[in-house]
Amino acid sequence: MTYSRRVLRDVLVRLKESGVDGVIIGSTVLMIYLNLDEFEDDLDIFVVNFSPYSNEDLVRSIAARLGCELSQSGWGTPALYCMFNGDEVVVELHENVLDFYIPNEVIKSSREFKLLDIKVRHITLEDYIVLKARAGREHDLEDLNIISDIVRKGDLKVNINAIKDRIRWVFPDEERLLLNRLRQAGFKV
Repeated sequence: MTYSRRVLRDVLVRLKESGVDGVIIGSTVLMIYLNLDEFEDDLDIFVVNFSPYSNEDLVRSIAARLGCELSQSGWGTPALYCMFNGDEVVVELHENVLDFYIPNEVIKSSREFKLLDIKVRHITLEDYIVLKARAGREHDLEDLNIISDIVRKGDLKVNINAIKDRIRWVFPDEERLLLNRLRQAGFKV
């Protein structure tokens, strides 16, 4: 499942027009920093203007308006299976509920990105890396290894001090664990 920048733009515009205000939080963040023209995986949006988990009727109406099938993500939050310009895109709508948690500091420090003719918000690459380390699932650790390889090759720049500061101030009780996971993945923290 891959889709172009144009499709990503169209998805984000249609979501906004349907009342979804959010911040990109998933692997799309890495693809944006790598300046890729083709995106893959699902589009993870942290919704900031309503609770997608507890507003089932609203999410159902958004899915119907967009012509999407409604399902659930692995976290139990709504997932929209959509066709945009002939490409399938899965949009997962997240919030801090159940076992899913993104600190408010991460959302507040999100950055704006110009995608063709629109502006969208995404978390920083450094925050994405910290959240991957914190999740600590096998595929998250594999992703960290891939990211550190890309950094080592010089194709991606990462602010190590920003990573350490985020861990120190937001996850102080987990600092040693998170830094250890990052070191094992090849980051010089």
